[in-house]
Amino acid sequence: MTRPFVLDIGWAALADRLGVRPADILRHADLPEDLFRRERPTLEHEEFLRLWTVICQEMKSETPGLDLGRAIYPDVFSPPLFAASCSPNMVVATERLQRFKPLVGPLILETHNTRGGLELTIDAEGGVRLPDDYVATELVFLVHFARTATRHDIRPIAVEMVHPPTHPAYGDYFRCRLREGPFNRVVFSPADAERPFLSANPAMFSMFEPALQTRLDTLERDASMADRVRAALMEAMPAGQAEIGKIAKKLGVSTRGLQRKLTHQGTSFQAELAKLRERLAQDYLLKANHSNAEIAYLLGFEDPNSFIRAFTTWTGKSPEATRKALRQVG
Repeated sequence: MTRPFVLDIGWAALADRLGVRPADILRHADLPEDLFRRERPTLEHEEFLRLWTVICQEMKSETPGLDLGRAIYPDVFSPPLFAASCSPNMVVATERLQRFKPLVGPLILETHNTRGGLELTIDAEGGVRLPDDYVATELVFLVHFARTATRHDIRPIAVEMVHPPTHPAYGDYFRCRLREGPFNRVVFSPADAERPFLSANPAMFSMFEPALQTRLDTLERDASMADRVRAALMEAMPAGQAEIGKIAKKLGVSTRGLQRKLTHQGTSFQAELAKLRERLAQDYLLKANHSNAEIAYLLGFEDPNSFIRAFTTWTGKSPEATRKALRQVG
C-alpha cells in the first residue's frame, strides 16, 4: 500500500522551464485543472506517475530523464531540496534528502556512507516499479545537485540502473559508463562526498526545518501503518530494537492495535520485517566491505548465523552465493 502526498509547489515552474503548458499536462494526465493552484494539492502514487509520464511525453525529447534532471533547481523547485542545498556537503545533504524525500515524490532514497564512497540508492514505495525515465531523472538530479552546490565538475564513481537508457548522452553527462545492475544507484567518491557546498547556509536551514518537519509529521500520520512500520524499522534495526512491542511504542499505538491495523492492510509485522530485511540484505551484499557479521548487525539479528539461516530461507541461496552472483551482474 502506498500513501498520498502533497504535490510540491515547483511543478508548475518546472513545466514552464521545460516549455510545457501546465494546463495541457493536467488535461492529458486526467487530473483536476486547478491542481497547481490549490493550497494543498494531494496526489495518489498512480496519479503522480501519470503526471510524470505525461510531462515526458509532452517534452518530445529523446532523453527526458536527462533533460528533467538538469532542469530541477532547488531554489525554485522545492523547499525540501532547497533545505538540502543549505547543507555543508553531499553527505549531510543526502541525509536531509532521505529525511524529507517523502515530501517530494513517491520513492525511497537510501544513503550509505562508507570508506569506499557515498552510495545513494533509489527504490519505489510499496514495491511498485518506477518508470525508467523517472529513475534516470532522479540519478541525473543527484549528480546535477552535487555539481551545482559545489561548483565542481564532479564525476561519480559508478551509476547503475536496473533498466538503463541506451542513449549515449547519459554516459556523456555522468562522465562514466551507465551500467545495468541490480539496483538504481549512484556512487560518489569520499572526496566528492565531503566537498564543501558553496550554498551552505545553516541559518537558512534552521528556518526551513521546523516547517518541513511539521509537513513530514502530517504525512506520517496520514501514511498507512505498514509504511510507518517500515520507516520505524529502518531506524530501529541497527540498535537491535526491532521487536513489535518497541516499534508499537515508537509509533504511539498498542501492540494489539498495531497487529490489528496491519492485518486490515493485508500484512503483518513479521512479514514487513522480513521483506525489509531481505531487500536491505540484497543491497548490503553488493558492497565488498560488508561482512555477514556487519549485515547481521545492521539488520538487527542476534548473530551472523541467524542472518545466514534467514537469508537462505528467503531466497533459497546463501549470502555468499548471492554476493558472488550480484557482483558478476554489476
